[in-house]
Amino acid sequence: MAKAEQIIKSIADKIDDLTTLKIQTLMGSMVTNDDGTTVTFKPNAEVKGMISNIDLIEGDIKTDLSEEFYQKYPELVQFHQSREARGSEIIEKNIQTLKTIVDVLFDLKDKIG
Repeated sequence: MAKAEQIIKSIADKIDDLTTLKIQTLMGSMVTNDDGTTVTFKPNAEVKGMISNIDLIEGDIKTDLSEEFYQKYPELVQFHQSREARGSEIIEKNIQTLKTIVDVLFDLKDKIG
C-alpha cells in the first residue's frame, strides 16, 4: 500500500475520535527525554488540573477538576474555560486541516499512481 493510502486509511480509522474534543490544563513536575524533544510528567508525579471532553455530536461538555486546582489557580481555570469556549473554532480548524491533508494526498496518489 502506498504511503498516501496508508495515511488516508489511518485518518479514516480515527474518524470516530473527531467527534470528541478533549481539552486538558494540567500541571505537575515534568522531565524531558534524553534528546530534549519530548516533555512528560515525571513518573509518579502528582498531576493537578482540569480535563474537559466536548461531544461534538450531542453538544455535551463534561469537565473534571480538583477542588484544590479550582481554589488555588483561578487564572488557570479561566484559561481553561476560554479554551472550552473556543472548542468549536478549534474543531473547525482541525477538520479543515484534515480535509486539506486528505485532498493533497489524493492528488499525490493520482499523480504518482
